[in-house]
Amino acid sequence: MSVIIGTAGHIDHGKTALIKALNGFEGDRMKQEKERGITIDLSFSNLKRGDENIAFIDVPGHENLVKTMISGAFGFDACLLVVAANDGIMPQTKEHINVLNLLGVNSIVVAISKSDLVSRTELLEREHEIHEYIAGFKNLQILEVFHTSIKDENSINELRNYLFNIKPKIRPADGVFRYYIDRVFSIKGVGSVVTGSVIEGSVHKNEKVFNYDFGKELTVRSVQVHDSFVESAQASNRVALNLTGAELSELKKGQLLSKKGFFRGFLEVDAVVFSESLSHNENVTFCVGSKQCAAKALILSKENGSIFATFKFDKEMFLKFNEPFVLIANARVIGGGRVLNPISEPMKKQGKVLFLNALNKFDFKTAFEILKDTHKNGFGIISAFQRFGLTHEEAINIAKSLKNAFVDEAMLNIYDISAIERVKGFTKFILEKNQFAIFSPASISLKLGWASEKLVVTALNELEEARLITKNDGVYTKTGVDLSELKVRLEDEIYKILDSAKLAPDAPYNIYDELEVDRVSGDNALKKLTSQGRVTRLAHNLFVTTKALEEAEVKLRDIIKEQGLVNVQNAKDRLGLSRKYIIAYLEHLDRSNDIIKDGMNRMLKS
Repeated sequence: MSVIIGTAGHIDHGKTALIKALNGFEGDRMKQEKERGITIDLSFSNLKRGDENIAFIDVPGHENLVKTMISGAFGFDACLLVVAANDGIMPQTKEHINVLNLLGVNSIVVAISKSDLVSRTELLEREHEIHEYIAGFKNLQILEVFHTSIKDENSINELRNYLFNIKPKIRPADGVFRYYIDRVFSIKGVGSVVTGSVIEGSVHKNEKVFNYDFGKELTVRSVQVHDSFVESAQASNRVALNLTGAELSELKKGQLLSKKGFFRGFLEVDAVVFSESLSHNENVTFCVGSKQCAAKALILSKENGSIFATFKFDKEMFLKFNEPFVLIANARVIGGGRVLNPISEPMKKQGKVLFLNALNKFDFKTAFEILKDTHKNGFGIISAFQRFGLTHEEAINIAKSLKNAFVDEAMLNIYDISAIERVKGFTKFILEKNQFAIFSPASISLKLGWASEKLVVTALNELEEARLITKNDGVYTKTGVDLSELKVRLEDEIYKILDSAKLAPDAPYNIYDELEVDRVSGDNALKKLTSQGRVTRLAHNLFVTTKALEEAEVKLRDIIKEQGLVNVQNAKDRLGLSRKYIIAYLEHLDRSNDIIKDGMNRMLKS
């Protein structure tokens, strides 16, 4: 079992010294840190006992380094809050406690450090003071309080033994791997290495991961947990990954690693915010994981001590439903909250507030109802993991419980039941325009764009039951129309269109649209015309009448006779066609036995 425990507390209260006493690790490794006697960057160490492992994240307590503290605290399972006995709760102690509350790090072990400097009475006063202050945060829980001194080995041993009893936060180990990079470096002979805390899921040696911030898939060459190479690592582990597929300069602190296809980036998200000072249109720093991004806060509503707000970013963010964040303004923490809607959702303000209220209560059924009523052309749940923290199966089950809904399980689409009537109306419109139309579910779906084939099939089945249309050979026609005669008529209609276009016909799919026929029927008609020798296929999506092809060849040969050669340029000048058509006609000419090709020129054999 592994658990991530992070430190928190005011500068000079002894966090780094306490970690060193617990596991012998010297956290202040940078020259600047040693000279100034403070922790500037995050430091990482661990403590093992048999199969049990504690990963420590030591964060800076200086007021100017709060962003660094936040990036470390995001991965905590529990916090070791260090309060110096001779100082008590100080400004950064309070700020750190607020960050823990905002990030949902609810379990706190308090270490009253430097306890040898005060009396027993003062120690008990400090303990009471800490209990009283933390009691003001309803989600925070003090697991235990220890009176410690690095000069008292018994107090350190007592704390060390207790820490092994702490359990990790419940994180979905079987979910999708997510990991924010918090350090990047290179090792000679190894290559690029990143470190971070596994927030969710697991990562395995030799598997592919996707860096969403610069859109590149990388390979995990090796996985290391506290100096030990492992085959895989799960949530609640500090993990180093040796990555291939990216230059060291491309890897940055704050980038999100996950599996490809699970996230999309957006320039705005909607969230619930807990803050007493956030104002409308305020510019803030939005901190999530080890990433910080400039944002503008647009307040949608304030009710019951909570704020619903939209955050607009200056770069794409790949966020997930219920992901915690912290807000900083003027270098101080002003609040934080949870992401509710991680995608850009065009809704009117009143509807969006209702939607966010449902998401805030994890009432996904109501949220789905709102989306269904808002998006008359349906909405997709393929991004259910990012959008709602749900698997596809969970999202489908919720969708099935909705009233007046049509659910396409295969395509992961949800429609209001009225969508069926609109598909029927569109089909009737086609038949009013052309009573000889031939169509299929695929062709109707393609024309509408928003309607899945399963939805269209349902609509066409109802029209068939009403005897307005008839199905034959996988396609539909107006009831009463003879399909065999219709096929012959279709061939003639396609030929007429090609013949009237002469040397520059439209692509087949445009012709099919004009005639209101599905692609399969149209392709079959073109094949029949080709087999009859009436039409020739010159290239992909380019069919001409044989008569037009012969005319083009005559004109190209005339150019050769007059100018000694033909190429794209002089053929364009003479025929007045685009390069696409000219190249196709020239390539057809190349098949003639009396034509030779020299570079881009065609000539008659001497």
